[in-house]
Amino acid sequence: MMNVSPIRLALGVALATALIAGALTALWPSDAPPERLDPDEAVGTVLPETRDLPAVTLTDHNGGDWTPSDFEGRWQYLFFGFTHCPDVCPMTLATLAGALERLEQADVERLPGVVFVSVDPQRDTPAAMKTYVEHFSDDFIGVTGQRDAIDRLTSALGISYTLHEPDSEGDYAVDHSAAILLIDPQGRLRALWQPPHGRDVLADEFRRIRGQYPSEGRS
Repeated sequence: MMNVSPIRLALGVALATALIAGALTALWPSDAPPERLDPDEAVGTVLPETRDLPAVTLTDHNGGDWTPSDFEGRWQYLFFGFTHCPDVCPMTLATLAGALERLEQADVERLPGVVFVSVDPQRDTPAAMKTYVEHFSDDFIGVTGQRDAIDRLTSALGISYTLHEPDSEGDYAVDHSAAILLIDPQGRLRALWQPPHGRDVLADEFRRIRGQYPSEGRS
């Protein structure tokens, strides 16, 4: 992955958002009750057993402390990447923004949150994360922090990434997993989607997963 300038980032974000927004124009049913997720038909995977998150402390895009306990009480999507990503990250965050729009159209009582964790803390300061996530939604949370804390979190969740050697100008590429994770209101990994993922899939399957765990889905 190559680094991009702020102007190219803004153009890329705008293009990704437009593509996601215009891809499907049919009305998404708002009154249909959620069905159980059929493993043979689903894009996402519901884990047979939930996975706990490690006790780490990172920094959110406003400069405050963030820990996995912040997941508790609300369903949340979780994605790992970096702000210099030219393609996967802006497309995925635009897709997540579209999924929330679909859920809002369906009158979901409480929308899930979205947390974007950087695997490139050397460049991704809280200020950089704030500027980046606000391109997609004021409700998104950007998280950065110390390398060892990020590594403990990625290792526990099965997320891999590689930082490549810098070039002559000090720029470097980052390869990373592109899975979207779903954290339940108890702060545990409940499900995940591997790419390609679309906004309708993320929204519809979220409703189905929440319907399978009603005591948690009301949180």
